[in-house]
Amino acid sequence: MHGSYFPAMEREDIIGSPLFIFILLLLCVTLAVARWLFPRAVSPSLLKGFLVASGLLTVWEILLFLKLLNPVLLPPPTRVFSNIVYLWSIGFLQPQIVSTLFRLSYAFVLALLSAVTLGILIGYFSGRFSSLESLIDAARLIPAPAWLSLAILWFGIGYASAIFIIWLGCFFPIFLNTVNGVSKAEPVQVETVLTFGGDKFDVLLEVILPVSYHHILTGARIGLGIGWITVITAELASVDIGAGLGWMIQDSRILLDTTTVLSGIIVVGMLGTMTDLLLKKCERFVQGWS
Repeated sequence: MHGSYFPAMEREDIIGSPLFIFILLLLCVTLAVARWLFPRAVSPSLLKGFLVASGLLTVWEILLFLKLLNPVLLPPPTRVFSNIVYLWSIGFLQPQIVSTLFRLSYAFVLALLSAVTLGILIGYFSGRFSSLESLIDAARLIPAPAWLSLAILWFGIGYASAIFIIWLGCFFPIFLNTVNGVSKAEPVQVETVLTFGGDKFDVLLEVILPVSYHHILTGARIGLGIGWITVITAELASVDIGAGLGWMIQDSRILLDTTTVLSGIIVVGMLGTMTDLLLKKCERFVQGWS
């Protein structure tokens, strides 16, 4: 395992296959009953998604239980989920999650503020900033990970270079969707606000943002998804212990610890799903604009 990072997981810490399958079945039944009793609280997509995931995990566990797959290259789900619980219990997983979420949140907020501001300026004043739009449109074709080596030369190995890469990944989807949203504003709406004594700021609040916020949220969700890709990519190049989930995955790969590699991947998937759902919930706070 990882020596001084964390001790090896004992065999008795691993949940058994029958118990694991029983827990999955129990969770499926519980979710189905909750869907029947509280249809608004449990969506059909959530239930179907959980059923499909449970089926795949069950097949995966059975194939390894029957020794039809190599457990070194693909450890069973029982070992992977037991490893997640074990790493959490010894306090190793929490710092990696906090480090990754800090980088992603910091860069995402920067990307959201800069992309929305610049997108509104270019979308509203398209005649004055058309050349800048062309430059940004050309820059977006360069993948964010391609900037990693240059970012390390500029900022060194650490938070700054990682945040720069994540910001690049998040920025362009938000920017393009903001420009597209601002372009949907009808000139008659703008003229109406100005006719009744409003100024440019009133146009922004009463016309531009209400028309474009759906596009901005769509771009934010896409940007957040790309942000998760770039944050792991940026952390793969880190050499600091406790530098995030990407570092944990990379370090485990070098040591052929596929259990911890899959543990990190699953944790990233769960965190990505939760952050996306949180972003979808934010739409309710601005529904009154439309």
